[in-house]
Amino acid sequence: MNLPDLDLRHLGAPQPMLRALVAADALGAGDSVAVLTPMLPRPLLLELALRGFDTDPVLLDDGCARVIIRRLGDGEAAD
Repeated sequence: MNLPDLDLRHLGAPQPMLRALVAADALGAGDSVAVLTPMLPRPLLLELALRGFDTDPVLLDDGCARVIIRRLGDGEAAD
């Protein structure tokens, strides 16, 4: 299941990272959510990788980023 984008751009640090992690942790196997952040969230990407999530970050024209976060399904390996 793909969830709607979670717009975190209006929040001050560390809220975008904390809320993105809560959303990621709530995903079921094979599910995904996209988060919009005020900048490319390198610390978030690292933390998600450590937790075994697949991510697809895209830097937007306005300097913000859209990151698709996906929990791998059973038997799936991270890239």
